[in-house]
Amino acid sequence: MLALDTKKIESCTVLIVDDDNISRTVISTILSDLCHCVTVANAQDALTYCEQHSPDLMVIDVNMPEMNGLNLCKSIKHNEKLDDIPLIFITGNVSKESQIQCWESGGNDFVSKPVVAQTLIHRVRNHLLSKLRMDALVELTFHDSLTGLLNRNYLTQEYPKLARQLLRSQQRLGVILFDVDNFKQYNDQYGHLAGDQCLQRVANILQKHARRSRDAMIRFGGEEFLAILPDTDMHNARCIAQAIVDDVNKAGIPHKNTDFGRITVSAGAVSTRSFNQDNLDEILELADVNLYEAKMNGKNRVVCK
Repeated sequence: MLALDTKKIESCTVLIVDDDNISRTVISTILSDLCHCVTVANAQDALTYCEQHSPDLMVIDVNMPEMNGLNLCKSIKHNEKLDDIPLIFITGNVSKESQIQCWESGGNDFVSKPVVAQTLIHRVRNHLLSKLRMDALVELTFHDSLTGLLNRNYLTQEYPKLARQLLRSQQRLGVILFDVDNFKQYNDQYGHLAGDQCLQRVANILQKHARRSRDAMIRFGGEEFLAILPDTDMHNARCIAQAIVDDVNKAGIPHKNTDFGRITVSAGAVSTRSFNQDNLDEILELADVNLYEAKMNGKNRVVCK
């Protein structure tokens, strides 16, 4: 079954962005017993850090040279990979106009200077708790409860964003559709509990081959699985599909009612530049045609064309 992320506040990372070394040290010290703190001195270093690590929350000084906190916040909120990071401003100006600027730039909260330690601690704690609850909800919404892989909800939500990114960077999209061979006979022979355990083992093998951050392994339905592989040409799509087919075969899950004597999967793979955010069904049809051919040609194999 799917194990929900049990991350605690103490293991959350808060990125503190302030050009003043003393202010950074004070804020970090205040929050040190609550969470893990990382400090940077300017907005550019903050953006670089976020691209590499994605903190759970940011505490940002409004007034900084070059790029101020408001513009940093706007940059974060316009980045699809980072826009869910909550941001708390530290500001010495609490006028009506300043507050409106904080909200309009995308900030989630602000704390006035001089900083009251308990106020900052409580606001950071509350925003971290909200984010952890939201992360858990996303986990439930976008992950299959049996295998822990992503599900069709994720595909519906995220594929349009991915398609736009790949089109902008002129990258190919690799898609592989897998089907567990003779799975109905497996359930009939060994029972549905064993069938569930079999699907979990196959899912674990697929997940091991999701080696890049944007690779998505999805339980597509029943005994069907789907791999969405950005920036993957035909050769690499075939190699990944074959590696997964081989690994499932090597797992040696017993299955008396097949010619192989074990659980196997068949795969249909494609790689294309002819995609957009609305035509995923057409690409899946191409992969399904290849999968059907793999089934008809003996199973436990890959067809990629």
